[in-house]
Amino acid sequence: MGVLKHKLIKTLFCFTLTVQSLSVYADNADRPHVERQRIGLVLSGGGAKGAAHIGVLEVLEKNRIPVDIVTGTSMGAYVGGMYAMGLTAKEVKRRTFNVEWQDGYLDRAERNDLTLRRKQQSDTYQLHTDIGLDLNGEFKSRPGAFQGQGFAKILREVTDNLPSLTSFDQLAIPYRSVATDIASVTPVILSSGHLATAMQASMTVPGALKPVHLDGKLLVDGGVVNNMPVNVAQALGADVIIAVDLRDNLMPSKELNSALNIVAQLTTFMTNASADAQKALMDQRDVYLQPDVTFMTAADFDQMKKAYLAGKKVAELALPKLRRYQLSEQDYQAYTKEKQSRRSQLSSATAYYIDDIKIKNNTRLPDRTLLAQLKLKTGRVISNEELEQGVKRLQSEDIYGRITYQIEQEDGKNVLHMDINEKSWGPGYLNFTLAFEDDFVNRSNFSFGAQYIYTDLTDKGGEWLTEFTLGSWKNLNTAFYFPLDYEQKYFTAFGGGISNEVRKFSRFTFDNQDKGPAELFNIEAEYSHVEGFAELGWNLKSSAEVKLGYSVQKGKISVQAADTQENYFLHGPYMNMTYDDLDNFFFPSSGLYANAKVGYNHTRSEFHNRGKVDGETVFYDLSFKKPLSYERHTVALTAKVAGSDSDEMLPIYAQALGGLFNLSGYHRYELNGRYSAFTSMVYRYRLLDNNFGAFKLPVYVGGSLEHGGVWDKSSEVSWDSAVTAGSVYVAVDSILGPVYLSYGLAEGGQNSFYLSLGGRW
Repeated sequence: MGVLKHKLIKTLFCFTLTVQSLSVYADNADRPHVERQRIGLVLSGGGAKGAAHIGVLEVLEKNRIPVDIVTGTSMGAYVGGMYAMGLTAKEVKRRTFNVEWQDGYLDRAERNDLTLRRKQQSDTYQLHTDIGLDLNGEFKSRPGAFQGQGFAKILREVTDNLPSLTSFDQLAIPYRSVATDIASVTPVILSSGHLATAMQASMTVPGALKPVHLDGKLLVDGGVVNNMPVNVAQALGADVIIAVDLRDNLMPSKELNSALNIVAQLTTFMTNASADAQKALMDQRDVYLQPDVTFMTAADFDQMKKAYLAGKKVAELALPKLRRYQLSEQDYQAYTKEKQSRRSQLSSATAYYIDDIKIKNNTRLPDRTLLAQLKLKTGRVISNEELEQGVKRLQSEDIYGRITYQIEQEDGKNVLHMDINEKSWGPGYLNFTLAFEDDFVNRSNFSFGAQYIYTDLTDKGGEWLTEFTLGSWKNLNTAFYFPLDYEQKYFTAFGGGISNEVRKFSRFTFDNQDKGPAELFNIEAEYSHVEGFAELGWNLKSSAEVKLGYSVQKGKISVQAADTQENYFLHGPYMNMTYDDLDNFFFPSSGLYANAKVGYNHTRSEFHNRGKVDGETVFYDLSFKKPLSYERHTVALTAKVAGSDSDEMLPIYAQALGGLFNLSGYHRYELNGRYSAFTSMVYRYRLLDNNFGAFKLPVYVGGSLEHGGVWDKSSEVSWDSAVTAGSVYVAVDSILGPVYLSYGLAEGGQNSFYLSLGGRW
C-alpha cells in the first residue's frame, strides 16, 4: 500500500509539470494564426526607471491594445518577462512594487542565518571586508562588487520559480531578453531556459554584479550593445513595434568634473547610441515612447511610483497613434482568453516531486558535502520554500558565491539542477576590527585587529582561523576546526594563543616582605598569559552548540606600582553551551542570546615569592540577552553573572565592569574583582532607516538603566551593595561597527561622556 501511494503521488506531480508540454505551443509557428498585424512590445533598460514600462502596459490594456511579442533589455527584460508569463499590468505592478529591490545587493546571509561559528567571528571582527588572501600572500580580486545572490532570489520569487522551458515561445506571450557576452562584447539573445536566469543575465550591471555563466558565456547587462531590441522583435515576426525608451540625457560639461561622471557619460552615450540604432529600424507604423524620467537615476528605487506615472502619461499622450491597433471588445476578450489559457498551462507549482539532484560543483568540496548541507532528500515532494531553505543553509557557511537552481524534466523525471559556486577569491579571507573609545577627559582606549580564515582544509569543511588585535589590549589566537561528519553536526577544535591586557583595581592589599601589609588604591595590573585548548563539540542547530574542552594556561599578573608579580599555571576541563539567534548582536530587535561556561581547574600560583596557592578552582560565566520590539521601539534586557572560588592574591579569573551599558559612568574595565553580577535594560528608538541597499546606516536614540557590581569575596555579593547607573545616547549602526555619542552617570557621582566606535572589546 505504501509503495502504491508513493507512485500515485509521484505520478500526480509529474503530470502537473508535464501537462504544459502536451498543450502549449512548441514554438511561435505553432500558434493560431492572427488575422491582424502582430504587435511587438520593446522595453529598454533603465533600472528603477523601468517602472515606467508598467504604466505603459496599463494604458495598453485599458485601451484594448494587444501585445503579441515582448523583447527587453535589463529592467525591460524583467518587466517584459513578467508580462510574457501572462500576468496583467496590475499584477506586474503589485509584484514589482512589493519587492525590496535594495535587497538584491545583499549577497551575504543575514546574521541569524549564519552558522553560530560565523556569527561569533563576525561579531568580533565586524569589518567584513572578505578580502581574498592565499597562503602564499597573493591577494585575489572579486569578479564583481556583488555576487547577485540577492537578485537571483528575488527573480525566482517573482516568477514563481517557473521551471526551465525549451523555448520562451511557450510563455503566454513569446519573449526574448538581450544580454551582452562580455568576452566578445556582442549581444546574446536568450530564447529558452530558466526565465529568472534569463532576466538576471540581462540585468547584471558590469563591474557591480558578477557575470552570469550561461552556455559557456559570461553574460552581463545588454544595455551597451542593444538597449532597445527592436530588431529582435522584428525577427520574431512583429509587424508593428511599440518601443519604450528610458534613456538618460548627457550631462553638461560643467558636471563632468569627476572620473565617475566621465565614465557615466560614456556609458550613457553608448547606451543611447545602441537605442538610436534600433530606433532607426522603426517606420511610421511604429510607436516610439520616451517617458520623462529625468528626475531619477537607475538606482532610485524609491522613485518607482513616479516613474510608473511617467509611463502612463507618455502612453496616454500617444493614444491617437496607439488606438490604430485597438481591438474591439469582443476581439480583445478573445485575445485575453487565449493569453490566460496559455498562462494557466504554464502555472508553476509551489512544490515538486524531485527524482534526482544534480550539482554543478564549482567548489573545492565534494558533492557529498554539498548534498549533506542542503539536506534535501530525493524521491519526495519538495516545496519552493524548502528549496530556498536549502540554499540558505549553504549560504550560512559564508564561503559560497552565487547559488542558483532550476527544475528540468529529463526522461520523464523531475531533476533539480543546483549550480553552486564557491567564492572565486577564496579559500582564504581577511577581515578586520577597529574599536575606539574616548571619555573627553583623560582616558582613551583603542584596538585594531585582523582575522584570517582559511576554509576547505578537509572534504568535510575544515578551517584554520587566526586572529590578532593590537592596542590597549593585545591578543594573538589561532585555532583549527574539523567537522567529524558531512553534515557538520559534530566537530573537534584545538588551538592556542597569547594575551596581554591591563585591569584596574580600586583597592589592593598585599604583604610587603620588609614593611609588612600595605594598601594601594586604583592600581593597574597587567595580565599576560599563553594558553592552549582542545574541544569536542555538537552543533545542535545553526544557532546552538555544546562544547566540551580541556584548557591549559600559564601566565603572570604584574602590579607595577608595587613592583610585584603573581605567576600561575592552571589546567582542567570545561563545558560551554551557547544559543544565539539574535538578528543583530549590537542592535538586536529579535531573537535570544544565552551562554553558559563552567569549568574545573587545578591551579598553582605564587605571589611575590610567597602566598602560594595549589588547589582546585571552579569558575563560571553566564550571560543572557533578550530584545523586545514594537514597531520602531526596542528594549534589550541583559543579565550576566561570573566568578570563581579561587584563593590566589590577584584573581586569575578577573571579572570586569565599566564602560557604556556596563555600569555607564565608569571607564571601561575600571571595576575588577573575583565575582560580578550585572543586569541592564537598554531602550532605543530607530530614528532613521538610511537603507542604501548595499548597506544600511540606521540611526538610534535611547537610554539605559543598569545595576551591578564586582566583589572580591562571595560573601560580599548582594543587590544592595551593587551600583546603579544609566545613560543617554545617540547611535549609528555603521559598516565600521556601532558608533555612540553618549553620557553615563553612576551612583556616587561617577560620570563620563563617551565617543566610541567599533565592536566588542
